[in-house]
Amino acid sequence: MAISGIGSNYNNVYESIYTAQKNEAVKKADTKEAAAAQAGKAKDTQNAQHSGEKAVSDYYSYLQKNYGCMSKGNVTVSSEYLKKCSGDSKKAKELEDFLKKIPELEKQGYEQLSAQNKALGGTVTYYQQSWMVDKDGSIQSTVYSVTETGMTNAERMKKNMDERLEKQKEKKEEEEKVKKRKEEKAEQAEKLEAKAMMQKEKLEDAYYPKFDMNV
Repeated sequence: MAISGIGSNYNNVYESIYTAQKNEAVKKADTKEAAAAQAGKAKDTQNAQHSGEKAVSDYYSYLQKNYGCMSKGNVTVSSEYLKKCSGDSKKAKELEDFLKKIPELEKQGYEQLSAQNKALGGTVTYYQQSWMVDKDGSIQSTVYSVTETGMTNAERMKKNMDERLEKQKEKKEEEEKVKKRKEEKAEQAEKLEAKAMMQKEKLEDAYYPKFDMNV
């Protein structure tokens, strides 16, 4: 009986060791599979990121090739917004429609500045307009310009002062005309009111002959 008991204990110990080793092997296999899966996900993420970066790079190259303002460097577009446009045809169309308008917008800006400076006796000799599109698609513009003038600072200040005085004079004359028209209307209204009062008084004082109803 003692031998049987020892044998039984031996078998139990052996089974316990075998079970523990088996469980450990399963755990290692599961860990390897989890690590492999995680590595696969990381690789997929890297591939997707690389693919996204390539799409942005390709789209930027397309814009530079097809729009002069992009190739000249006049326009800076946020990389985040470029990424949105590269994956969204609607946003891409909005961006490209804006890029098409830039030459006309710059022409208008130059003409307006030239007209303003010409009125002051100056000439625009350099004009550059830059544009920036942020991550939300908002647009900001900056103008760099150089203006040459034959007048001295004192002459330019005098010209500006004369123009301001002339405008003030014209404004004052217009105000006086408006005031005079209002006074004339008020005077005319008073005359009409006085005339109406006189007619009313005449009617109240008027003589109405009495007729003998028996005749």
